[in-house]
Amino acid sequence: MKRHLTVLLLLAALIPALSPARADDDDDDRDRTRLKAAVERGEVLPLSEILARVKPGIEGRIVEIEFEYSHGAPIYEIYVLGRDGRRLEYEIDARTAKILSFEDDD
Repeated sequence: MKRHLTVLLLLAALIPALSPARADDDDDDRDRTRLKAAVERGEVLPLSEILARVKPGIEGRIVEIEFEYSHGAPIYEIYVLGRDGRRLEYEIDARTAKILSFEDDD
C-alpha cells in the first residue's frame, strides 16, 4: 500500500513539470497568429521575403527562426550554425529585412 502511495505522490509531483511545455506551445501558437495577422495587414514582410533578402549575407546553415516583438518592433530572430560550428543569432527588422544585430549565441 505504501509503495502505491509513493508512486502516486511521485506522479503527482511530475505532472506540473509538463505544464511549461504546454505554455510554450501556447506562446508559439500566439506568435504564429500575431505574425500571420501582421503579414496580412502589410505591417511586416513574410518570412520568404525576409530570407530572400538576407540569406545572401548569412554564412552557414539556418537552424531556427523565431518571430517576436522587441521593444514594440517586430523582428525575426534567425539562428545559424556557422561554418566553424558556432551558433550565431541575427536579429532582422521584420518590416524592412534590415539586419539589426548579429551575435555569437554561445
